[in-house]
Amino acid sequence: MPFIRMALAAGLVATGLSTAALAQTYPSEPIKLVVPFPPGGTSDFVGRVVSETLGKQLGQPVIVENRPGAAGTIGTVGVSQAAPDGYTILLTSSDITITPIIQANAPFDPIKDFAPIGLVLRYSHYLVANAAFPAKTVGDLITLAKAKPGTINFASGGIGGSNHMAAERFQSVAGIKLTHVPYKGNGPAITDLVANRVQLLWTSLPPVQAFISSGKLKIIGITSKERSPATPDVPTFSESGLPGYELNNWFGVLAPPKTPPAIVERLNAALKETMASPEVLKKLEALGMDPVVNQPAEFSAMLKDEMESWRLIAKQAGLAAK
Repeated sequence: MPFIRMALAAGLVATGLSTAALAQTYPSEPIKLVVPFPPGGTSDFVGRVVSETLGKQLGQPVIVENRPGAAGTIGTVGVSQAAPDGYTILLTSSDITITPIIQANAPFDPIKDFAPIGLVLRYSHYLVANAAFPAKTVGDLITLAKAKPGTINFASGGIGGSNHMAAERFQSVAGIKLTHVPYKGNGPAITDLVANRVQLLWTSLPPVQAFISSGKLKIIGITSKERSPATPDVPTFSESGLPGYELNNWFGVLAPPKTPPAIVERLNAALKETMASPEVLKKLEALGMDPVVNQPAEFSAMLKDEMESWRLIAKQAGLAAK
């Protein structure tokens, strides 16, 4: 039971028992990995790739639990309020460092309200369009958007998400105006992109690869500094005539605040083994993702740096909370 587990963890710490002793008994039951977005998107894909091998490393099943809503806020807040026993953890992304910047009185603080476990991977967004969209290159898109301001729409997984901010940054740098159509996660956004109800979407490769292969969607560009080995024929925005436009994203794992250090260390070690496993590397690297795990303290420092970077972009886009 959560109450008993929480009391046990607190008791061990309060009585000064060795953190190593706590690590030896953890985990003793399945762990929930909360993905704060619906099935079908990038977060869900990463969560399911990571969970199976992470469970093997920990000796207990790691079960993905989708808790979508409010651009990831509902699931994120839920984990921040969970028992600090290591049995409920969060797969988070760049989005968590954006929400407090654009939303006044945000319901969570990514630094204070969580115990960092570690970074999982880095990746770049692809700008993907419906196959019927007339533009084939970034230059084509800019020309079309300048000729018809506000008539081209782009989808996102929710207001303030990293793909929303990528689009806002693009508009600012390119000097154009697009129309935003937010969804409750990338899964529904991709569905409507394929159906041509929306025209553009910034997204990672995994959830759209099948549609690109079938010819229903097409890639216009990638937001990384250099071309990805996974898609060597896809040009960057910079080489397509938009220097200065570069964005990289990431996924990481957080636990509720006050999670005992021994459990944090156990999870971090298991995460490192997971992301170094051949099966996980093969799945992620083939899709342009770069598995990398850092230490909890390094992840905490990274979160602070990310917030400052997004704060500047939000101000430029006029989205910073007042």
